[in-house]
Amino acid sequence: MRKTILISLVALCMTNSYSIANQMAIPTITPEKTAVFSSSDKLLEESYNWAKKMALSYSHDNSDPVGYWYEAALPQREAFCMRDVSHQTVGAQIIGLTKHNKNMLTRFAENISEAKDWCSYWEINRSNKPAPVDYTNDQNFWYNLNANFDVMQACLKMYEWTGDTDYINDPCFTNFYDKSLNEYVKSWKLEPENIMNRPRYMNVPKEAKANKNFHTSRGLASYVENMGGLTASADLISTLYAGHIAHSEIATLNGDKAIAQRDKKIALQYRQILEDTWWDETNAYYQTLWTEDKKFHRGEGAPFILWFNVTENPKRIRATVSDILKQEWNVENISSFPALFYRYGYEKEAYTFLTQLPRMKRADYPEVSFGVVEGVVGGAMGIQPSAQKKQIITQSHIEEGFAAIENVPVFKGYISVRHEGKKATEFTNNTGEKIVWRASFAGKQESVLVNGKKQKATIAKDILGNSFSYVNIELANNKTCKVNF
Repeated sequence: MRKTILISLVALCMTNSYSIANQMAIPTITPEKTAVFSSSDKLLEESYNWAKKMALSYSHDNSDPVGYWYEAALPQREAFCMRDVSHQTVGAQIIGLTKHNKNMLTRFAENISEAKDWCSYWEINRSNKPAPVDYTNDQNFWYNLNANFDVMQACLKMYEWTGDTDYINDPCFTNFYDKSLNEYVKSWKLEPENIMNRPRYMNVPKEAKANKNFHTSRGLASYVENMGGLTASADLISTLYAGHIAHSEIATLNGDKAIAQRDKKIALQYRQILEDTWWDETNAYYQTLWTEDKKFHRGEGAPFILWFNVTENPKRIRATVSDILKQEWNVENISSFPALFYRYGYEKEAYTFLTQLPRMKRADYPEVSFGVVEGVVGGAMGIQPSAQKKQIITQSHIEEGFAAIENVPVFKGYISVRHEGKKATEFTNNTGEKIVWRASFAGKQESVLVNGKKQKATIAKDILGNSFSYVNIELANNKTCKVNF
């Protein structure tokens, strides 16, 4: 019976995957005209144009067996892995790879299975097969336990950008969410009460041999792959938090208040573990790795605490930013820094990473170009869509001069935004529907001019206590509005 149900769900996923073109309502615009960026800051413009061109070079049409896809793994591997896709989706959406995102996320969702202890395929190639370098069979394969939860938060982001309700209620995705938060968590002892005491090796096949099989990597407790003995990590706990928060929002959208409250409660338990157990008050940083001998170690992982908004403690956020800036990082981590630092108001640091990334060693790693695209549009331009609120937020992080982005795919159409420093923003709505534009500006402004007419602004503070001001404007389709002060 269970096998029949799983086969039916896979069939639903496959039907979903191959009908993507019919479901997408975004009108066709050529890649050349999609997400066109210009700025008086030519270094910023050059960084973006390099990133867009590079990212598009990694995209592939529907001619391969896997369907629409882009490279999200080591270059030349012709594959995409769960971690990288989760971190490249926003950049991909911005440059018009909406079909690619949905197809790839569907592929991960449809391949969750009991035979793999509720893992999916960590890495899928263009032939729609698990990449042989990471997979032998359902008993022997590579898998980072963060993956399911990372995919979940990426799916919610794609709903917010596109308004595609399949991410919320399609059986293929909801099955993946349900199995990930229940059977998967139990199979790998990832519950809040077990996360600090789980064994190093779990669900090991009987025939496993340490020197020949993937059993030592079948269920890694971190994205940190070069340290043995790990049983938990700050990045794992952070993704567990993010997955539960994402599903809490998804359940709310589906009207299931009980599940929404349950998942939020569990998410807050993971947060409390990090705050109570992993924070080192003496050194003012979070520990990041936990080994089978019940000892903390320092390594990668801290950026995930901020990326997934796990902590809301301003002092600890600032300390974590300082901690990150003191260390050296690989390009996989640095790729997320522009968007991350702009979010927390560290504009100088964000700009430095944004303009240096194209010239860094290993800049050809796919995550770099997608990260730069997101860093410019979601970071420097401050564009944040929310399908559930029918709202799009903008806030300039451009210090002076102008910056403009035209034809960014959002909801069922496109938007265009132009900032004049931090004092004026022009917004064009071509999404195909009426939306609420929240025009936000740094600092305290009692009032602003909306198309030349004075309007009272709301003054608020961000999580670090920085003041900002905003007005909410209902904007019909095919209309342009300018706000300035």
